[in-house]
Amino acid sequence: MTIGSIYKLLDKLEMMILKGIPVPFTPFVIVNHEKVIDVLDKIRACIPSEIQEAHGIIKRSEDIQIEAQRRAENILIEAKEKAERILSESELLKAVHSEAERIRGEVIAEVEDLRRKSLEETGAIRTKSIAESTAIREGSDRYAESVLASLDKNLSEMQNIVRNAQDHLSRTKVNSMDYMPKQSNFLEDEEEPVAAYKVKR
Repeated sequence: MTIGSIYKLLDKLEMMILKGIPVPFTPFVIVNHEKVIDVLDKIRACIPSEIQEAHGIIKRSEDIQIEAQRRAENILIEAKEKAERILSESELLKAVHSEAERIRGEVIAEVEDLRRKSLEETGAIRTKSIAESTAIREGSDRYAESVLASLDKNLSEMQNIVRNAQDHLSRTKVNSMDYMPKQSNFLEDEEEPVAAYKVKR
């Protein structure tokens, strides 16, 4: 999977949060934590593919070195052929040896220069690829930790809301039970004076 896949998964995770069930009178939402964890697992699964991509880049740099070596060999072959043609003329033998040495020196210098540049480019690509992969992994982990921390906070606050509601309901129930006997006593007190009044008459 590519870096684009990681961003798509992050967008999906963001949409899950945005579409979560809102908690009334709070800035919090309820989301399915199993789906969130599943998306986070997929994000982590994407990271090795980035490392594979970095490996591919390094492999291409190695192909560059092979191509440079092939070019150098072709130059040597051409130089040898040219030298053989010159050697066919004895009076130019000394000049041929001098030219061959000069070409050989140029070829060696070019090969060494290509090899050095290839090694530098390979090292830079490897360092950049590892840094990018590490940054993606760390960014994903930080984002996942932030989301999970937010979810944990939301769940804790919802539990507090539920507990407070339960406590309030319990107190209301107790107060209602306490009030009912007082009403009964009040009615009994009201009936006794009426009965006494009737006896007097």
